[in-house]
Amino acid sequence: MKTSWNETQQIEAFISGTTSPSDAILFEAKLILDDELAEKVRWQKKAYQVVKQYSRQKLREEIETVHQQLFTGHQHLTFSQKIKQLFSKL
Repeated sequence: MKTSWNETQQIEAFISGTTSPSDAILFEAKLILDDELAEKVRWQKKAYQVVKQYSRQKLREEIETVHQQLFTGHQHLTFSQKIKQLFSKL
């Protein structure tokens, strides 16, 4: 199940939607005929999903860190009070 660099580029272009319509149709035909290629595409999509989920989790953690710094840090007390006042008026 060795993947060539050219094949990797084709998979990447197909998944990202950057292939031309004619190349996309040709690649879809290859997927129908080649189970191994279809499996590689499935795993590549799965890898992207994992990376995306990991990135989202890291972003949530960073946002929570900033939130904690802004709303619990003594040096940001005035800022947090202004924000709380702003939202209490809504």
